Parts: sequence; structure tokens; C-alpha cells
Amino acid sequence: MINSSVQPTNILDQDPSCSDAVTTLFTVLLSIVTLAAFIGNFVVIVSFIKTPNLKTSTNYYIVNMAVSDLFCACFNWPLFAAEGMLTSRQFISDHLASVVCKLGMYFRGISQVVSVLSLVLISVDRYVAIVFPLKIVMLDRRGLRLTFLVLTWIIPIVCGSPYVFYTEVVKVDDKTFCRTVWSRLLKVVFNFIGFVIFYCAPLFVMTILYVRVVKTVRNRPNAADKTQDQMNSKRQKQQQKITKILISIVVAFFVCWTPLCIYLSLKMFHRDLFAKDKCLVFLALFFYLFPSFSTAINPVILFLFSSNYHQALKNMSLQVYYFFYEKFRVIGHANRRVGSSHGQGKVVMTAYVRGETASTICVKS
Repeated sequence: MINSSVQPTNILDQDPSCSDAVTTLFTVLLSIVTLAAFIGNFVVIVSFIKTPNLKTSTNYYIVNMAVSDLFCACFNWPLFAAEGMLTSRQFISDHLASVVCKLGMYFRGISQVVSVLSLVLISVDRYVAIVFPLKIVMLDRRGLRLTFLVLTWIIPIVCGSPYVFYTEVVKVDDKTFCRTVWSRLLKVVFNFIGFVIFYCAPLFVMTILYVRVVKTVRNRPNAADKTQDQMNSKRQKQQQKITKILISIVVAFFVCWTPLCIYLSLKMFHRDLFAKDKCLVFLALFFYLFPSFSTAINPVILFLFSSNYHQALKNMSLQVYYFFYEKFRVIGHANRRVGSSHGQGKVVMTAYVRGETASTICVKS
């Protein structure tokens, strides 16, 4: 679990006149990414719920990632504010900042690990489905799948508990930072174990499994029967497409989180490298923006390259369009009726004053 905002010891030298444009830029960027993450992951979850053919084991784990990404997007902002990244000064109370700091670090760590474990389960599911297709029934059982999903949350909830007890808001001049306040040795040990268990090991396992999956799909022999051969060819292309999508999600996740791992490692062992980072640009980039990109990019990959999710998005968009179209049509019709009745009233009143007959009124109206 690698999720600790470690600041340099010489932060006192920080330039208080750092331009507000830097803070504004990162706030705007984080706002855009967060909004995209909220909308994208929410639509993924709703698409899964409303589309029967999406209810496969792989999609259960994808939705599990979407839920964890929503958690990450939610707790990014309070943590961002507690560290004084929104303004040059802390604008929330000390007690609230401490609570936000603890919960922000805790749930960000949980979200990261849930996503990693979900990716591992997806890779295992695809591996068994393609390499050992007759055994996929064993993994597709509802009880076993539910157990895996629950474990993806229980494991990080337990392993991330030190963040609740050892994370505090530290003030340096007019700046606030969210730090783990244990000894340097414990910090190194905790981060190293988290890095190995929840980063290196999953990446290694997924690499091995997907390499085997790709080889199996490419080397699968063709059937002798022409009709069967066409069916197998279509199924093979579909499996290749699904595998590419899932590999893209894995690559995107690790590309977005790797800068944070490098940043924290350098912070622990080479603090002097960041002595000139007066505006906390590296903190904003590697601790907030890059991890946030991972929460927003998965829905983009799914809706662009998965035909099932693309069709689900299209159907939802049409439903929303017709819903609002019908609402506005009814409102417009009601307004026209009201306007028409008002217009008739005016004509009647005018005719009455002029002493015109009803037949003349009808002709003129």
C-alpha cells in the first residue's frame, strides 16, 4: 500500500509568494479529471446493472474497480484541501483537517488495492476462460465470485488501518501537510511491503497470465469444418479484442500509479531532489493528478473499445434523450395551450369592447 504524502524536511524554505496560477491550474485539472471519473464510472455501473449480457465474472470485477475509483475520486478532494493545495492557507478547522487527512489517506489506499486485486481477478478469470475453458464454470459460481469481491475490500481495509492511527496534519509555517508520523524505519518497511505485495507481485502475476492468454489465443488450431471454422474465427477475434481491452486497462493503471511509487521512493531516500519544488508541483502531479487519471481512463477504454459497453452507453443516451425530449414536449404543449387560451381571451375582450359579433370574432381569430 503505497499512499503516503512525505514532505521534505526543508519545507521551511518554501517560497510564500508562489503564484496562485499554479494552484488554480492544478485545481482546474483535478476538477476536470474528477468530473470525468464520476460520470464515467457511474455510467459503467448503471450500464452493468441495466444490461443483462454484461453480467459476467469479468464485468463484476470491472464494476468493482469502478466503485473503488469513485471512492478515490471522492476522497481526493478533501485530502487535497487538507494539505492546503486549494489555497495558500488552510481553510478548514484543525480537527476537521485531521479527520479528513486520516480518511483521505485511508480510503485512497483502499481504492488503490481494490483496483489492483480486481485486475488480478480479471486476469485469472480470462486465463482460466481461455487456457482452461472447461474449468471456467468453477470460477463463475455466484458464491465464489461474491467471496472474491468481498476479499478485495476486506484485505485493503485491514492492511490500510495504520493510516487511521499514524496519519496526522503537520503544519509548517502557513502550510499544512498530511503525513504519516511513525518512525522512518516503520515507514520504509510499511511502504516496501505494500510495494511488493500490492504492486510488484500483481504486476508480475498479470504479466505471466496475459502472456499465456495471448499465446493461447494466437496458437489455437482451426477446425476442419468450414462453418465451425467461421464460428471459431469469430470467437477467437472476440477473445483477442477482450484481451486487448483488459491489457489496456492494466497498462493504464500501472502507468498512472508508477509515478507515485517513484516519487515516494525518491522522497524517502533522496529528499534533496525536491528542495527546489517551491510550488509543490511534484506533489500535485504525482500524488494527485496521475493517480486520478487512472480513475477516469477505465470508462473511456471500455466505452471506446468494448462493443457491449458502447452499445449500453448508446442505449442509455437514447433513453435519457427521449426522457428529456418527452418532458420538454409536454411542457411546451402545456405552454402553447396556456398561450392559446390567453390569446383567445384577448380577442374576446377586444371584440366585446368593439361590439363585434361572435362570428366576426371567429373569423378574425
